[in-house]
Amino acid sequence: MDDFAPLPPAPASPSFRLGVTSYVYPADVLTNIRKLAPVVDDIEIVFFDSGEYSNFPSPGEITEWREIAAAHDLTYTIHFPLDRALGSPDQGEREAALTTMLGLVELCGPLNPHGYILHLEGIAADADAARIRDWQKDMTPLLRLIAGIVDKPQQICVENTGYPFDWCEPVLAEFPFGVCLDFGHLWQMNYDWKAHVRKWLPRTRIIHLYGSDNTSRHYSLQKAPAPLVREALDSIGNYSEVLTLETFGHEDTASSLGTLSECLPRNTRAE
Repeated sequence: MDDFAPLPPAPASPSFRLGVTSYVYPADVLTNIRKLAPVVDDIEIVFFDSGEYSNFPSPGEITEWREIAAAHDLTYTIHFPLDRALGSPDQGEREAALTTMLGLVELCGPLNPHGYILHLEGIAADADAARIRDWQKDMTPLLRLIAGIVDKPQQICVENTGYPFDWCEPVLAEFPFGVCLDFGHLWQMNYDWKAHVRKWLPRTRIIHLYGSDNTSRHYSLQKAPAPLVREALDSIGNYSEVLTLETFGHEDTASSLGTLSECLPRNTRAE
């Protein structure tokens, strides 16, 4: 761990809690947590459970994560695995996704996560009205079960991904979930990101920020046009929840921190 270069200092006194992912260093999650805890306010734990590979921790590791968090005033955001889609047209895949998510909530409960990041995948951006209705109907009983096992339903944060987020409105009307506002996905899909921020920022507990193009790759924030980054940061005002630089690898994360420091407007700094 001592061979890993430290990250540059975080921006001075932003109003939000600054987060990074659990894969900044080429090492396991625990090593990343130990190295990152003194630098940031939140760590997004990115989970995988493909059958061939799983990075789910043991209860003992969860205890260690919790102790590190307590020592550094650190919080965690938990990204549910993307290996199975909760909104899949296949019932077996939906049930498998649910089982994984319920198990992960139970495992991570002692961490009191700031939020669980949920992709409602299983639908294409060009889906017709019938498919949209089926997708919403199929997920509703599963989401009810997930809402019932978290301490606070707003911990479940539905993220905008590759389809119009308005399709999630019936879900967000029925359940008091939070929102994960991902600027990169909005920019990738050429959606009206300003309208999205105005509508959903009041329910947003987690923001993802990184450089983006028309692919799903997460680039350094340095690769995004500086005026766009400044405009995005200005649009969130004095947002006080978690903002995660959702990049992977030391170089992209370090340069993203530098860009964030340069672009952060005064009105997002805590007094």
